[in-house]
Amino acid sequence: MSRPPHQENKVEAILDALANAPAHIVPLQLLDEAHDHREALIPPFQQAVAQAHALSAGCRLQAEGDWRLPCFALHFLAAWRVPGTYDLILDSLMLDDRYDSRWLMCDAYNDWPHLLITTFDGDVARLLRILQKEDPPWNSDLRTCLILLLGGVYHHRLGDRAAIEAAFDQMLDTCDSDLIMLTIANCIARAKMKRLLPRLHKMMQDEVVSELDVRGILDAPWEEGVKNLASCPNPIVNPRQDLADIISMWFYFRPPFVPSPEVKQSKLYQWEIQINDTTARPGPFILRKRTLPCNCDSGLPYGACCAGK
Repeated sequence: MSRPPHQENKVEAILDALANAPAHIVPLQLLDEAHDHREALIPPFQQAVAQAHALSAGCRLQAEGDWRLPCFALHFLAAWRVPGTYDLILDSLMLDDRYDSRWLMCDAYNDWPHLLITTFDGDVARLLRILQKEDPPWNSDLRTCLILLLGGVYHHRLGDRAAIEAAFDQMLDTCDSDLIMLTIANCIARAKMKRLLPRLHKMMQDEVVSELDVRGILDAPWEEGVKNLASCPNPIVNPRQDLADIISMWFYFRPPFVPSPEVKQSKLYQWEIQINDTTARPGPFILRKRTLPCNCDSGLPYGACCAGK
């Protein structure tokens, strides 16, 4: 059944406004209106994500893609628990030519675990297979995203807890990234993984991880809600309020950072400006391909230098 003309016009207006949302202004009224047209927006939201994936398949995402509509779409589809959304999010996070994972809002480890746990299909083994790939096409931010998700799955008893503990135990043996090791340690502490707590205490005692970093987490309860930047992933309960809270934390909507003249001159600052650019189409897009020279001036290819940091 076709939609009445006035409803169709409203849906098109919402889609256009989301696709052109300006920086630094959270579109709270627009988000609320989208919830009022849920059923009508589901097909075009799914189409927006499919179009981004099609651009990626044709190696055109960087030149022609725009993160805004597909990113809003995935958030709404997850909050509404639309079937198939979990696969869409995972596929989006693993696109080979995404803007260093930041075509999805630079928030791979911030809000995406909330969306993934909201739509989680119970298949822990699938997540572990992705994490255990020898050369995953994505960076440490996205690995952190899945580790945090697994911690939430463990806490909320949504999947095989023994498999998660075994995988984390193995990853602690083989991990060569301090960031990933600390993320796993923090997950063990937050979720109170009983089998791994003795090992965690031993790691703190041996100063493999900082007791200062982990002790406070170990002694604290699991944080509920979606305002904790997904260090404790929780399912969306109230789609309107929870989604507004999540989107309000996007880097894109934060007030602009005003650096001092000294900071502006630093090379590190210039690089951070490039990789954290969340405007629609940074020009040029910066793809940190593994074979290109690393930006730290080590002279090594990125894949052999900072890719795992």
